Amino acid sequence: MIGIQRNNSSLGSAYGRNYIGLFSKTSVGIRYESEPRKITYFTNHRSLENANMKPFKKELLENPRYRIFVLIDNSSTMFRDLEFSIKENRFIYSPYLGHAYCPAVISDAQTHSIDEVIDSEDEITDCVILDESETYSPDFKLTILPAADNKKKPSVMIERHLHHFHVDNSLDSRVLKYWIPVNFSLYRIDRDGKRKLSRFYKIDDVKIVCMF
Repeated sequence: MIGIQRNNSSLGSAYGRNYIGLFSKTSVGIRYESEPRKITYFTNHRSLENANMKPFKKELLENPRYRIFVLIDNSSTMFRDLEFSIKENRFIYSPYLGHAYCPAVISDAQTHSIDEVIDSEDEITDCVILDESETYSPDFKLTILPAADNKKKPSVMIERHLHHFHVDNSLDSRVLKYWIPVNFSLYRIDRDGKRKLSRFYKIDDVKIVCMF
């Protein structure tokens, strides 16, 4: 949104120096603020190899809403640029969700004070949690709490995604699990191990947020 390109060249590394610099100083946390409703459809794409048309299955979320927390040094130029872009609704690159034909509307921008949570056990959250274990790990355990509204069944989605992280002035990646509460569910962290790629923070009156 503030005009930092992933890379200026079509050759060499997929990520440029400025992009890696921003990535190394920034963490995000995500909270669902709508119930995910998925639309499935098929579209035809032409192969670049043989020019044949082939149908592909695609999925879209209908009218999704998220609260996205961004952790960045408030004395940095990048913080001021991002704050200006969001509050003034002026973007070098227009924000979108997943694809350019899914434009995002950004509203209700706020600046928060934060405190790092050193011991996350017994803390309650309604945000996405990054599970840093590549396979099942007994070091991480949570409990889904009963819903206050009996009409909605509390639930959590577990999705695997390629997670990028900063190490030694470059970006590395690893497939990790994301625990995603849906239907406005809450869960309590019963057990958690030592974290390397993410941290928990208390943000004003918000329950703890996992920043990664």
